[in-house]
Amino acid sequence: MSDSPFDPPIPSELTVKLSTLTQEQQAFLAGYLWAESQRRVNADTSLKGVSPNAARKRQITVISASASGNAAGVAKKLVGKLEAESLEVNLISAGSYKARQLPKEDIVIVATSTQGDGEPPEEGVPLHSYLFSKKAPKLDALSFAVVALGDSSYPQFCQCGIDFDTKLGELGGKRLLDRVDADVDYQAVTDAWIEKTVAKLKEVAGGNSIALAVQAEEAVNTSAFNKENPFTATLLDSLPLVTDDTSRIVNHVEIDLDGSGLRYQVGDSLGVLTSNAAEVVDEVLELNGLSGDENIEGRQGSISIRQALTFQTDLNQLTPKFISDYASTANSTDLSTLLGNKEKLTNYQAWTPVVGLMRDYPQELDAQRLFNGLKPLTPRLYSIASSQEEVGDEVHLCVARVDIEHDKKKHSGSASGLLCSRLEEGDEIEVFVEPNPRFRLPQNNDTPIIMIGPGTGIAPFRAFMQQRRAENAQGKNWLFFGNRYFRGDFLYQADWIEYRDQGLLHEFSLAWSRDGEEKIYVQDKIRENALQFWEWLQKGAHIYVCGDASRMAKDVEKAILDVIKKQGKKDEDDAVEYLNELREANRYQRDVY
Repeated sequence: MSDSPFDPPIPSELTVKLSTLTQEQQAFLAGYLWAESQRRVNADTSLKGVSPNAARKRQITVISASASGNAAGVAKKLVGKLEAESLEVNLISAGSYKARQLPKEDIVIVATSTQGDGEPPEEGVPLHSYLFSKKAPKLDALSFAVVALGDSSYPQFCQCGIDFDTKLGELGGKRLLDRVDADVDYQAVTDAWIEKTVAKLKEVAGGNSIALAVQAEEAVNTSAFNKENPFTATLLDSLPLVTDDTSRIVNHVEIDLDGSGLRYQVGDSLGVLTSNAAEVVDEVLELNGLSGDENIEGRQGSISIRQALTFQTDLNQLTPKFISDYASTANSTDLSTLLGNKEKLTNYQAWTPVVGLMRDYPQELDAQRLFNGLKPLTPRLYSIASSQEEVGDEVHLCVARVDIEHDKKKHSGSASGLLCSRLEEGDEIEVFVEPNPRFRLPQNNDTPIIMIGPGTGIAPFRAFMQQRRAENAQGKNWLFFGNRYFRGDFLYQADWIEYRDQGLLHEFSLAWSRDGEEKIYVQDKIRENALQFWEWLQKGAHIYVCGDASRMAKDVEKAILDVIKKQGKKDEDDAVEYLNELREANRYQRDVY
């Protein structure tokens, strides 16, 4: 059979098998093989002109690491576009993602924010730690892209996104697109990035597959009100929590949500839309020779500069970009010198409001240039200090007024000043609920909890206690609280005494930094109670930390690691791994800012 298409010729065992078939079976088999050969020919023909990559079914995983919901919103929008293109995609929050899964991924897209001093948002910490650990894997088979959200008024702008993008590349990943960094006014930048990313993924991932179901975010409320459509609530009260001699203002704020349908869980935050005080707006207008009636092109169309300065611009936080632009026409040698000294510039920026710069280096800007240079005024988030099981359609906050003194004048934060000083009982305020699914009480009410919240970080733990009381939870509760003075700074002192007397608060460790010769902080109390702290961990306790991210949260984490090392007899690497395991198991949760 010299004309046989087989080379070598048909094996003898196949010939023997064929000889055992009936004539009818042989005919059927011949027809089947002919039809199969034609199917393959047709399939090959249909793929002509299409790149092999486009036809290949590839899995896309979109990971969002979000602090206030913005990065999560960008990720969700991207996934919606990818699903519309029938790409195979899965959306997951970094807090629910198992970091060791990364080497098995095909394509990973990361949308992340940055918080604190260039750190990852809380839910992104385990993934970030894994990538920067000694156990970081080779990622030669991975393709990736990163979009970073940040705030350019902070020195470490988009640092977490830079970290993810750099490290994924260093570990061998193939970068599909250059990283994009987006500022506070991020939507136009991220929308353009989404379109570019979708086009690239259509090219490399194929469009012939069925999209996977997207992991749903935690449903918190069914109200029509949200960040884009806030509820107009009423201020019920704003009462001081500290004595006059503490030289600062911290208030307990109560807001009426009646008629909103808004529901929140303990651990969530309340978003507050804010505005600038009229006297500050007047001074900015005066320093720039403006009447306030000049029309400009604002973020939602034509608007007067007075309205824009009141509701659309941040008059507290200076950005390096605004200072640089301002200096370009200020004709000031001192300001130019300041720009050349990074450390002094950072310090000046941190302690100088917009009006302070204009007083220090006077010049007049036209209305549009003034508006264009200023940072957008964004909602402020406050940890909720109440449980709806106890307060119904109210929401309570613990707010410290942020004051900056510049040129012998005191300037208050726009939101904290609004809530603590400018609003009166019965005034309206626009609010929305910002869910925080990574800061939740244990599902098992018998689980012990350790709450670490100095200063206004105590807010969510008041809510925790209200919730545990309402549910008659049997798990033990331990509070670590610190402030400056016992007499004037013990926030919600009456509440905590009541919880203790009711048997709800089983342990409390208090730290006062100004009451004695030696400054005592909550991290000192953690080390002081190391053995008991470790015993609680061995009994399954959950740890919660709330408050300042830049120093307190780092110092507290170091103290916890010290406890783990000493009591658990672990080295540094094993202690870090142990703490990350607690974090992944939702036994170590932080709400830091």
